[in-house]
Parts: sequence; C-alpha cells; structure tokens
Amino acid sequence: MNADFDPAALKGFLANRFGDAAMTLERIGGGQSNPTYFVDYGAHRMVLRKKPVGPILRGAHAVDREFRVLEALAATNVPVPRPVLLHAGAEPLGTSFYLMERLDGRVFHDCSLPGLSPAERRAIYFGMAEAMAKLHAVRPDAVGLGDFGRSGNYFERQIGRWTRQLRESPSDRIPALEAVADWLPQHLPADDGRVSIAHGDFRLGNLLFHP
Repeated sequence: MNADFDPAALKGFLANRFGDAAMTLERIGGGQSNPTYFVDYGAHRMVLRKKPVGPILRGAHAVDREFRVLEALAATNVPVPRPVLLHAGAEPLGTSFYLMERLDGRVFHDCSLPGLSPAERRAIYFGMAEAMAKLHAVRPDAVGLGDFGRSGNYFERQIGRWTRQLRESPSDRIPALEAVADWLPQHLPADDGRVSIAHGDFRLGNLLFHP
C-alpha cells in the first residue's frame, strides 16, 4: 500500500485517542484531491483525508476548511459523513489531516450509469438534485459559516474566473466557447442578496449513493 506517511505513526496517534487496537489502511482516490485512505481501527471505520506532502498552490488542499464545513452540515439534513477529528499539526503524518466516519455506498463514474434500469438512473439523478437543494437551503450564518467565504456577485466572480482560465489556457480556441464567454457577462441575473453554500465540484463521481 503506497501511503505518503508512515502507517505506524498513524497507529500510534489513534492509540493515544482510542486505545490500542488492530489497524488496516487502504489508499483510495482519483482526481486531483487530497490523499484519502480507508482506516479501520478496532471498531472504528473511518476515512482519512490529508494535505499532500510537498509544494502546493496557495489556498489549495485546505483540509481544515473541509472539516469545518462537515461539522457545520452534520447538524442539518444535508447528507454528509460524521466528522471525527481534525489534526492541524504537521506531525505525525507530515501534514494536517482529518478523520470522518466511513459510510457504505456506491460510487458511479460513468454518467450513463450502465447496468442500471431507467428507474434507477432517474432515482440517482433526482437524488443528486435533492442533495444539492438541501445544501443550497442551508443559511451559512445559521450553522456558523457566515465568515467562511465571500458573498455577493457570485455569478460575476465565477464567470470571470473561468473565462480567465479559458483564455490563459494554451489549448486551441473554440469559437462557440468564446461566444458563450462573451455572452454570459452581458446577461447576468440581478443579485438578490441571498447567500448559500456552493459545492465546488458537484459531480457523480464525488457522491456516495445508498448501497
């Protein structure tokens, strides 16, 4: 198992908090995420997420922010795993990390959902919409996240950010995409003052579905 830390260091850390027990560790993942591991420690079934080792982009891989959001949403009807603990120091794993409960479920990566019936595919996509709606219904101030991020001009900021990414990319220009990038800033909806929580990467492969 290719871990970016010494598993014995994690076992010692967990022993100090939960008492001595057997531990199994399995790295999981994909995408460009923080290193993620399944951790079974005695009766505790958990997931560990940590900052990568080495240079990272400023503001990237902020596991403390992830943990704060999980803690805030745990008391709402948004379906999230229960956060267990956050460790902000570099030791014993080389970077900061947090633990959350491990839930059973299915992860899908092919958006066509092969092998599932039309009714099952419909249920999955309606479930995604329902989960997003629950997240957007949470008022940040009500769950202690009022200072978590910038508010106001969300569409303007997002369109500006992704337009810059598009035009700074070395890839060939796509006229249709350029036309969309020009059209969007001229057709922004009015800011109604509502503040919600937006998921930064809401997609099928980042969600866990009932087994």
